[in-house]
Amino acid sequence: MKSTVAAATALVLAIAATTASAGVVIFQEVVNQTGASKTDETVMVQGHRQKVISGDQETITDLDAGTMYVTNPKAKQFVQPKFPPAGLFAMKMVWEGSTTELKKTGGTHKVAGYACQDYTGSAVLGRHRLNLTKCVASDAPGAKEFVEYQKALATKLKGTPLAPKGEIPDGIPVSSSITWAQLPFVPPRGFPPAQAARINADLAKYKPVTTNTTVSKIEVKDIPAGTFVVPADYTKGAEPMTPQLMKIPGAHRIPPSAAPAGQVTPAAPAAH
Repeated sequence: MKSTVAAATALVLAIAATTASAGVVIFQEVVNQTGASKTDETVMVQGHRQKVISGDQETITDLDAGTMYVTNPKAKQFVQPKFPPAGLFAMKMVWEGSTTELKKTGGTHKVAGYACQDYTGSAVLGRHRLNLTKCVASDAPGAKEFVEYQKALATKLKGTPLAPKGEIPDGIPVSSSITWAQLPFVPPRGFPPAQAARINADLAKYKPVTTNTTVSKIEVKDIPAGTFVVPADYTKGAEPMTPQLMKIPGAHRIPPSAAPAGQVTPAAPAAH
């Protein structure tokens, strides 16, 4: 009898230990509205550490250490942004909707076999309006681990411009859609009407941009600690090291004519 109880206790402890150290791996695809650009992404979370693999770029965040690394495995290079992030790295997080307040709606769906609840939110960022929808699966495997990381991240970002607004959705977003739309230029008093018209004519050329992210699979497993460490043979590169940062929506879309006095605005890209 004692041996049976001891065996059962050992099994429970073993399961508990495995669960406590378990991580979650999320496989997803990011597609722009035309389908011309598709990127496979993998998001790995274990404890207070996260690694996101997106195309040729990998981002490692360790909340306990207060560090963030962006690596390029092909070039074997890395950069170490400030944490909390600043500059382009912070802009990227904002444009991805990390600070947008989400509210639960009545919609429910099923994505990749996971039942999910709709959340929506919007924000005005500079001369752009951001509209965001997410379908969040609270019963997906690894949802608890994922949400715990998001809450720990929110705590680290508290009091900064990157702090998320509102409550953190309880689960893993298995699908999301984000749209950036150019807002019209509202001229200040005394601004030449003809110049304002030219600015708005330029802005009208830039149509809303939508990016959709869809999860294909979620796995719960122990992730080796080395996954969250920059390899020893990588060298430090210059910022920004990869072109992803320069793809921030709106970073190159405001025509020079719309720039306020004394502010340098990058030129708009060539039409595709």
